[in-house]
Amino acid sequence: MNLLVVPVCTILFVLTLFSFHLASAEVWIPNNEFGGYYDSNGTYTVIGAVKNSEDKAIVPTIVFHVKDDNRTISKSFTLSTVDAAKDIPFKIKLLEVQGKGVILEKPEVTFVVASHNAINVDVVYGKTLVKHPDGHTSGFIFNNGTTTVYGVKVYAVIYGRDGKFLDVGKSVEIIDKMEPGEKFAFSMYPDPTLASKVSYYSCFDLGADPTQTVAVERDGNKYYFTYLSSGYVTDAKFDDFQQKIILTARNPFPDTQFVNFMFPEESGDQKFSVISNGAAIDFLQSKDPDGYWHVAFNLLPKSTSYVSISGFEEHPLLPVGNYRNYLLIIIPIAAAVISVIIWKKKSG
Repeated sequence: MNLLVVPVCTILFVLTLFSFHLASAEVWIPNNEFGGYYDSNGTYTVIGAVKNSEDKAIVPTIVFHVKDDNRTISKSFTLSTVDAAKDIPFKIKLLEVQGKGVILEKPEVTFVVASHNAINVDVVYGKTLVKHPDGHTSGFIFNNGTTTVYGVKVYAVIYGRDGKFLDVGKSVEIIDKMEPGEKFAFSMYPDPTLASKVSYYSCFDLGADPTQTVAVERDGNKYYFTYLSSGYVTDAKFDDFQQKIILTARNPFPDTQFVNFMFPEESGDQKFSVISNGAAIDFLQSKDPDGYWHVAFNLLPKSTSYVSISGFEEHPLLPVGNYRNYLLIIIPIAAAVISVIIWKKKSG
């Protein structure tokens, strides 16, 4: 992938200038480099690589179809620019998929011809690109271009000892900005359940780190928040009684990582607090221009943290979407009160 996720407006602009192509023999996802599995956090993850054998750069779009018990979930994802004769790895988490009898169907691939090539940042091959005994790899990237690039992540296809496609890895470092000529180190780890099977990494490419969206049950309704992390977040629940979110944050890596939660604003003076493994911890709270509160803190190396985040507002007595249950209680009480008043008036 290229260094920046392609914005929606850019994609629409490209679509108006160039014809939209169905996948051909020149742009495809090989069957032996496409699959899905539940990762160590219990999230269904689709992995693979789009191969571009065209003689020009393209922007591919993939449509996934997943049979999840008695329903079919379809999702479309537009990837970043991939140069001619290059591959673009992808690793996409589908939170909606939760069944046991999951069937991942053959994907649909379409593409548009890109107006320019991918940004010129390369992985440095040679002795500095190393696979370590625990299954992770490390190396360097170099900005060969003439422009500054932002939000850099390195991706790679991971193969097992039998040459079988296993996973897609993603670098764990935070590289906010790379100036022309700059060189940065990176490292990436396979999913912990696959680490012992790793043989080698291939098809290195670059991209940006997307946020993850989580839906929890709050007062009988769906409450959505997002997070960005170099670790993993699982088992999120909302405690309606104490008005707090409870979750597990894992960092399987040997270096300190981070997590940044983004919550919709409920009031301008919200004050959050974070408890990890029973103790209050330091965190940063801020608000972005879109009206989201940010709550960010570090994850210690090779740690599992049981976290609770407080500071959410109490909901009104009759929350939208859950009012019927309250009316079933309030109406009989009101009727009883009125009956008593009428009886007293008649008695008097």
